Amino acid sequence: MVSVVLTGIAWLVLYAILLRTTRDSPDASRLVGEVIYLAPIAAATALAVYAARRTRQRVGTAWRLLIVSNSLWLIGEATWAVYAYTSPEGAPVPSFADAAYLLSYAVALPAIVVGLGLGMLGRTQGLLDALLVAAGAAAIGWQTLISPLVPSSWTVPALVTFLYPVFSVSIVSILVAVLLSGARQVPRSIILVGAAFGLSAVTDGAYAYLTAVDKYQSSSWVNLGWQIEAVLLCVAAVVAGRRREADQPRALDPDLAFLPAVVAVLAVGGLAVADLVLVGRLSLVTLVVTMVLLLGLLVRQVVATRDRARLTQGLRTAAITDQLTGLYNRRFFKEMIDVEADHAERRRLPLSLILIDLDHFKEVNDTYGHTVGDAVLADVAQRLRREVRGSDLLCRYGGEEFVCLLPGTPAPAAYELAERLRQTLRSTPTAIAGVPEPVTLTASLGVATDEPGRGRIDTDALIDEADQAVYRAKALGRDRVVGSGQPAATAADPVTDLPSALVWMADRIDRALGDQQCAAAVSRWAFRTASRLGLDEATQRRTAAAARVHDIGRITSLAAHQPDEPRGVGRAEDLGHPAQGARLLVELAGRPDLAQLVAAHHERHDGAGYPYGLAGSDIPVGARIIAVCDAWAVLRSGDPGPPGAPPPDGRDELARGRGTRFDPAVLDAFLSLLDDGALDDPARFTEPGAAPPAVPASAVAGTEQRTAPR
Repeated sequence: MVSVVLTGIAWLVLYAILLRTTRDSPDASRLVGEVIYLAPIAAATALAVYAARRTRQRVGTAWRLLIVSNSLWLIGEATWAVYAYTSPEGAPVPSFADAAYLLSYAVALPAIVVGLGLGMLGRTQGLLDALLVAAGAAAIGWQTLISPLVPSSWTVPALVTFLYPVFSVSIVSILVAVLLSGARQVPRSIILVGAAFGLSAVTDGAYAYLTAVDKYQSSSWVNLGWQIEAVLLCVAAVVAGRRREADQPRALDPDLAFLPAVVAVLAVGGLAVADLVLVGRLSLVTLVVTMVLLLGLLVRQVVATRDRARLTQGLRTAAITDQLTGLYNRRFFKEMIDVEADHAERRRLPLSLILIDLDHFKEVNDTYGHTVGDAVLADVAQRLRREVRGSDLLCRYGGEEFVCLLPGTPAPAAYELAERLRQTLRSTPTAIAGVPEPVTLTASLGVATDEPGRGRIDTDALIDEADQAVYRAKALGRDRVVGSGQPAATAADPVTDLPSALVWMADRIDRALGDQQCAAAVSRWAFRTASRLGLDEATQRRTAAAARVHDIGRITSLAAHQPDEPRGVGRAEDLGHPAQGARLLVELAGRPDLAQLVAAHHERHDGAGYPYGLAGSDIPVGARIIAVCDAWAVLRSGDPGPPGAPPPDGRDELARGRGTRFDPAVLDAFLSLLDDGALDDPARFTEPGAAPPAVPASAVAGTEQRTAPR
């Protein structure tokens, strides 16, 4: 590049010297002005071929057009040279040379347009900006270069002379419009081409003035301007070829958005000053340009306001829409449930919601891959959408969960819709392109309703009620609806094979240790963590059952503590309670399968736990799950601080135990549930503990008989 630039400068200096030294010799002057003059133009034509071969897309197209343009220019100049040597009067006007020159400009104009990519401005506002700047530049070019050349009478020679600056000013106006209207990443080679034709506009104007007052001579200094144009075209071709320029992503720079208005104002001001100085009054051209630019600025402001409104709406839509399914997202659901709750309170209407959780969806991803899983979710969303009413709000709640908000819908109608949604998913397998067999899906659905007349609607409690209903539906075997519209028998605790006495004992221990139902929460979390890990259903239920009574071994230390001791004593110090709890499970419930999980739930992944010092995979997976869930319960049920303040966030505390205290895989599954918002906090006790239920003799004796659900 340096070599090309230095060679170009050296040529221009040499040509200027030759012009100066041959002025007094007609033959030598004609040789310099007509023959040697052709050298950089021929070089520009050859280098345009080089650039066209090395560039791609629209830039390559522009350079192919410039090959034609430069070739026509070279043909025109060669024709002019022939006339100079064969005719004493030189080339007539018009001549074949003029036709070649004008065709060269006519081809160069679309080449510049294609190279700049005006069709890629992309927005109406960008196009208006370009037009405003082009109008301002064209107005200045008209007044300074074109207007003085307007002939008093139109003849063919006058028209030909007039067209040269018109083409040049058009090219320069387009270049200025793109550069100053906020477009970025314009190809550098095309900028150089535009600069070359801008210089040509000035040179053409000088030539027009020269021929108007005197006869053009081959030794004229005007030739130097066209030589500079040819050198710039050579440099532009080398730039394009060396950089292998191609289409660039176009954008509008907001920092330059004010420039169109500035250029328009400066153009009008410059024209007005020129009129007042030269003719003492404003010309018709200035007035017309002023009106056009003013109208353009007003239209641009309207378009800009419309674009901002569309952008704002687009951002709003993107923020509340799930990109995969096209449904509203969880954020929008949270906003709308509060709105609908207020409406239901004022109108004394019921408010229902259905939470839909696809069963075993992890198996779809594991079997077919996440791409197929995404396609299945999108298909499920469309099938659900077809079943709900226009007044209902269907959203993707997260992962494989969907939620449907039903304003003004009582419990029986909500349950009926939920059952219809379940049947829709179950009855029609999902066909996915590239998958040999359709994917059969089922779902567990939870229904929750707040009936009118109960006062202010607690939306969080309503969501939690539906969430618990889904949990019970999965525990009862999945592919079912659980909620306010279902018979009471299905509302039993999902861990139905534990003696009621042990469950009561676990709650009493929780009550003695604090005021939150930690055992019930740990059981829920353990069930969901086991499901997230992909464990089989029997393991999930066994883990949840053991988690429900994991602290019953603390009964010994609680029975021994003194009445004046603070509540919660013994939680950290009682190292024997895991083994004691395991013994109670064997003796009172005949559940050695649960006993081994309870006995090991305080073991650590690194082997530093108790009571047996187990490590890694030697710890039953259910015990590893209970360990994480129990630690989270302790963190969430700690001292919340000032009244009304939320419990402290112990996520980082859990994460610090990864690989030492906790199994990394189990911890990651639990934290993913936490990040998805799928884990609730332990509920607080609201009533004093009830009397313990009768313990069947069979349970005490350790037989296999089980008590009925509570």
